[in-house]
Amino acid sequence: MAVPVLAQKQGRALIDSLVGELPKAVNDTVKGRLYRVITEESFFINVDQALHYSRLGLQHTTRMKWQRGIGVFNAYMGRVYNEKGNYDSSRYYLLKAITIYKKLGDTWNLASTTNNLGVAEQNIRSNYPAATRYYFEGLKYAEAAGDNYLIGLCLDNISEIYRIQKNFPKALQFGQKALILRQKQGNPDINARREYAMALSSMAALYTQMEDWPKARDYGFKALAEHQKVDNQEGMAKTYGNLSVAMQRDYPQKIAYARKAKQLWDRINPQHLEAVNNQANLGVAYLDLVRVDSSANTSVLPASRTARLQLAERYLTEAVRLSSMKGEVGDQAHFRANLAELQALMGNYKAAYEHFRTAQSLQDSLYSQETKNRIARLEGQREIALRDKQLEVNRLVIAGHKRQQAALLVGVGLLLVIGGLLYWQSRIRQRTTNTLLRLNQELDDANQVKTRFFAILSHDLRSPIANLISFLHLQRTSPDLLTPDQTVYHQQKITEAAEGLLDSMESMLLWSKSQMQQFRPTVKIIPVQSLFDYLQRFFVGETQILFRFEAPPGLQVATDEDYLRTIMQNLTSNAVKILANQSDAYIHWQARLEEEQVVLIISDNGPGMSEGQLAALYTSDAAIGGKSGLGLHLIRDLARSIACQISVRSDPGNGTEFRLSFT
Repeated sequence: MAVPVLAQKQGRALIDSLVGELPKAVNDTVKGRLYRVITEESFFINVDQALHYSRLGLQHTTRMKWQRGIGVFNAYMGRVYNEKGNYDSSRYYLLKAITIYKKLGDTWNLASTTNNLGVAEQNIRSNYPAATRYYFEGLKYAEAAGDNYLIGLCLDNISEIYRIQKNFPKALQFGQKALILRQKQGNPDINARREYAMALSSMAALYTQMEDWPKARDYGFKALAEHQKVDNQEGMAKTYGNLSVAMQRDYPQKIAYARKAKQLWDRINPQHLEAVNNQANLGVAYLDLVRVDSSANTSVLPASRTARLQLAERYLTEAVRLSSMKGEVGDQAHFRANLAELQALMGNYKAAYEHFRTAQSLQDSLYSQETKNRIARLEGQREIALRDKQLEVNRLVIAGHKRQQAALLVGVGLLLVIGGLLYWQSRIRQRTTNTLLRLNQELDDANQVKTRFFAILSHDLRSPIANLISFLHLQRTSPDLLTPDQTVYHQQKITEAAEGLLDSMESMLLWSKSQMQQFRPTVKIIPVQSLFDYLQRFFVGETQILFRFEAPPGLQVATDEDYLRTIMQNLTSNAVKILANQSDAYIHWQARLEEEQVVLIISDNGPGMSEGQLAALYTSDAAIGGKSGLGLHLIRDLARSIACQISVRSDPGNGTEFRLSFT
């Protein structure tokens, strides 16, 4: 039920609601939080009530051993004694809170409590350098916490230090930063609205001291409206006090605002620094009535000169007493100076002299060049720290950019490598595909050739074997059917068929050997003359054809001897078949060395060969049978295996010439 209460009420109504919730608190943590909100709200209503609930909250959280809660209520105790003007007690509790927050690493509460230490130094001891140091330290913690509420609070307090020192440009610089920051927040939270109103009050006080009365009144009325919206009685008291000063010679209104401020301060905290200032300003207002014209402003009571001086003396004397009791020296110098002038008007010159001398001494200590230099040094340290921080941030940003650039370069490099690999893989795949297609085509061509080859081979093998079997059957079953001459004739034909079969088998085995994938020709140096001698011996029975062999002495060729012999034998056999029944037939083998190539040439004077007959040398689509049935297919495949280049020139009616070239 606590949340709806907080959302709907504020000020005294909120405090009363929360006090009623205390006995209903379900656990110690909830009760501790209720004490915190009650204390916070009491600061804006009655400082003695804030002290009471701060003590209760501290006792409660100490029993719980809740460290953060103990820190919070120690900070509240320090804040209470700060507003009551008890410097030693305020510092004691605030330092205890800071010690706890440092152990917890709580930057938000460190910022708030350090700022309150600055307030104690400023309001109670008027030690402006120490106050400035604490404000800047609190600002550092607030920036680390990233909390705009606390940042604005510290900026506002720094602005007030410069206002007191009459460094108005600096005061405006920090005050406007605080105001803009709070305007940007646009936070509906009651504390944010209170801080916005307080920033307006600070600007009003600043323009009042600058004697820019229109702006002082403008900001003052704006602040008063905002304080009334959130029922901030302390804020209203401060603003009425500023408006009182800003009314200048409108004494009825001036005194009316000061009296409203006094009524509020008497109820909230009569010892507050602003309460003391307001009481002194009320005395100065009555003194001004005498200074200007005692007979004027008869609507302001009391109307007599003496009564007004007595009332002014009473207010100023009380203000000096409270300032002295609190140890505050800043405004005390101003109060004593006015009291000295008043006592001089009343004829008490001795007291006037003493107050004047004291005021002068306080003024000298307060506005000494040393104090101003110390404050300037503190701001300089702050600026240097901010610049160092910015430089570090810039270095980190640059380093981050360099890392990003390196990462981008590495990424681009990887993309290029991947792209290159993909391109390379694509090229390899394409080449592999092309190779496979070519190999498949070659395999298909080879299969077709081999099919034709085996068809021819089967015919050449079947015919002699069939003849031999038929003759053997005839001789066994009917030996008397054949005459002796017929028997001799058939035996001769069978012998020739058997010899042809043997040649075909040898050629087939050699060709099959050349088709084996793992088979490689055996290369050696062969004298060309030995090849010609082999051919002469092989074809010695061909008496109808004139054979001629020409070779330079000592000419050699590097190749596989069996392959080359078979090629030369098949070419010669083909020529022999073509030259059958030709009366002037000849076959001419020559060996030459042409441009460092060994060239073997066979030529004949036969009828020549057509392009269709020669196609088997260059394509796999044609098959021409020779003596063995392998024909030019065998020559082509064997020549390819030993890197022998074959060229042919055939002139129909005038013969054919084959050239075998070896590198």
